[in-house]
Amino acid sequence: MITLDDIAKKLDRLEKATVLNKAVLTVAEVALLTGYTVKYLRLMMANHEIPYYRRGNRIYFNRAEVENWMMELRIPSNEEIKQEASRRINNKLKR
Repeated sequence: MITLDDIAKKLDRLEKATVLNKAVLTVAEVALLTGYTVKYLRLMMANHEIPYYRRGNRIYFNRAEVENWMMELRIPSNEEIKQEASRRINNKLKR
């Protein structure tokens, strides 16, 4: 038997899938995409921390720009840090 919870989960997945196919998003859709609340997104907009567009009194986001924004503060792995340290040591020894 299908429960209301099952239906709600399926609707949530459909809504998220729809968001991923759109190029221009609303604040509510960006909240779905990022996992942030609408309230927190509005705070980030006020502080100019997230790229957005305004047309009249409506707010829009470019999905690709939001995805790039989400990925811009990459944390390197321990292996990458070790490789960079080795590279820098080798460069110093060559001088």
